[in-house]
Amino acid sequence: EKKQEWKDRKELRTGELAAISQAISILHSDDARDLVKKSLASQEGFLFIEEGSSAVAQQRMASVVGTLRTAAGLGRDRRLAALATRVEGMKGHFGEVLKSIDSMLKVLQDEEAEDLKKKEHCDADRAADTREAIVTSRAMDELSDGITVDRAKVAEIVAEIKDMRAKIAGNTGELKEAKDIREQEHKEYVVAEEEDSQAVIVVNGARSVLEKFYRDNGLALAQRSAVGASGAIGRRGPFQSEAGEAPPPPPPTFEAPYGGKTDESTGIIGMLEMIAEDIQKDSTKAKAEEEESGKQYKNTKESLETENKELGESITVLEGVKGEKEGAVGDNTLDRHAKRRELGVVMTRIADSAKGCDYFAINYSLRVKNRQIEVDGLIKAKTILSGGAASFLQATRRLRGA
Repeated sequence: EKKQEWKDRKELRTGELAAISQAISILHSDDARDLVKKSLASQEGFLFIEEGSSAVAQQRMASVVGTLRTAAGLGRDRRLAALATRVEGMKGHFGEVLKSIDSMLKVLQDEEAEDLKKKEHCDADRAADTREAIVTSRAMDELSDGITVDRAKVAEIVAEIKDMRAKIAGNTGELKEAKDIREQEHKEYVVAEEEDSQAVIVVNGARSVLEKFYRDNGLALAQRSAVGASGAIGRRGPFQSEAGEAPPPPPPTFEAPYGGKTDESTGIIGMLEMIAEDIQKDSTKAKAEEEESGKQYKNTKESLETENKELGESITVLEGVKGEKEGAVGDNTLDRHAKRRELGVVMTRIADSAKGCDYFAINYSLRVKNRQIEVDGLIKAKTILSGGAASFLQATRRLRGA
């Protein structure tokens, strides 16, 4: 409401000043001056009105001086006070007084235009600087947000790379452990295989010695039965005596030539064959287990090496992303420093302009108010001079008519 009231008041005052200026221009035009001179030339006493020292003229001049001094006091303008003093010394020279008043009005009008221009300039500059400061601050905030996001991403990538490297180290340790176990198992297998081979050779050698002996001596490797009706020597059970009976006669001696312990030898040879077969079976089983263990180790090795390779490739990719983010952080940090310097320049410019603009903005309304008082006083003084001249002419005419 106050802004609209001020706008309406300013427009009305501007129109008033324009109308007054136009009226003065009309009155002071060459044609108007000639008409007034011709009109006053036909009347006696014109020179007395212009330069005389009548009481009416003095009264009008005193009223003009008082009006100017009142306006000077209210508007706190020494120039109007000086004008009042100068007018007071003119002693009825209305033309010079009007000229001085018009000159002062022109000065006030120019000052009003200059003040308005300065006010609009300050307002425009301050608005532009404030807008620039806001935009720059927002740009700094956006850069800060980008830096925060990129730094968080870098920290996330660093943690992820750390986990991957720990996984690679774990896989490498597991691979080394598996290799050590595999090498130890292979060494044990080689030793066992050698021992089994030697054992088979030993067992087969013992069996071959027995078989060769019986073969060379023409002894059959067969199990003999106990002595039958023919009286052949056979196996007897243990002697058991019965009470009241005489012991049996002693066993007969050998009648046939010595045939060797072929029955016991046959069992031993069979046992040696069984031992050799068991050793061979164990060797075959150990070989199969050795091959299976080798396959498992190979699969484990390939799996761990493949995983480590993939992890290494992922680390390379992540390190590239990390480098990009760190580069972005560096660039954004430099840009933010540049924006901070720009903001500092703007804020300095605002602070520098505040020295003049703040004072002017605070006192602008008072200056406008005082200037209006001064203008009103000047216009009133002109009105008094114009009215005074007319009244004096009328009074002179009445005296002459009497």
